[in-house]
Amino acid sequence: MPDVRIDQSVSPAAHRAGMLAALEAGRVDNRFHYVGERSAAMWRALASSHSPAHADDGLAAYDDAARAALAALPAGPVHVIGVACGDGVKERRLLGALVSAGRDGISSTAVDVSVPLVTAAADAMASVPGVAGADAVAVDITAVTDLSPLLAPRRPGVRVVTFFGVLSTLGPASLAAAMSLLAPGDVIMTSANLLPDRPGARDAVMAQYDNPPTRAWLAAVLEDIGLAGAGDIAMRWDESADSPAIVGEVTPGEPLAATVEGVTVLMPAGRPIRVLQSFRHDTSGLELLLASAGLRDVVACVSPSGEEGVAVAVA
Repeated sequence: MPDVRIDQSVSPAAHRAGMLAALEAGRVDNRFHYVGERSAAMWRALASSHSPAHADDGLAAYDDAARAALAALPAGPVHVIGVACGDGVKERRLLGALVSAGRDGISSTAVDVSVPLVTAAADAMASVPGVAGADAVAVDITAVTDLSPLLAPRRPGVRVVTFFGVLSTLGPASLAAAMSLLAPGDVIMTSANLLPDRPGARDAVMAQYDNPPTRAWLAAVLEDIGLAGAGDIAMRWDESADSPAIVGEVTPGEPLAATVEGVTVLMPAGRPIRVLQSFRHDTSGLELLLASAGLRDVVACVSPSGEEGVAVAVA
């Protein structure tokens, strides 16, 4: 088991304050979907079966992006830092590509808000032959946008910072946390769920969310805070933001009391509670986001289906 450095942003008090603030605003914040042992395990199973990033189609984009990152890396040691890495499956694949390419001096760090997931990620990353171990940091990147003090001192060589899947759940502002770890010459890789421009694409994407395993996972999240009787979760497209998003909402038929670590919030009847929000982007928007952040040599790799995009850029 790796040692996990736990930042105060994921302390019980911080978790309680963040969850209560979200509930008072009528939502269950995405960052709290994975913090418990049960919800983290259910998410891992769900991602492996329904996420386009875990299928062969999506993995093709990650493999292309790994080759682009290798082409951008100078000689010398490489430190892979997976920011909001979940269970680290994609980071493990990247580390394997680095080893296969003959790179040496490879080390890794897993960073995530969920202690169960970041522990699993560090184990997965350290298991890659040729990688000199892995450490783990539990931190809430919505509360701590400058991660550099948590990963100081800087290791020799170049950093490859991964930021996979986060733009789809937390939006473009979340990129600041990953950017805080970059020095000139470092490489960043970030991914986003895309919405292909073809007939039937919206229905195909909705099917990845509007299904029994996703509902069971979200129902478990609600159950953990005392909202098991809130009702059925309705999935729909939301066009109100800059990018279209799939949202999942439940509307209680009667007043309910959500309880977070002994503190209760009354959820009124008839007021929707948002339990899921997942943005869909397009390739040009992903490239523009990195370029506008001052990054250079932006390369976008898109899966054959057009549903997953991975961009690589140099600081």
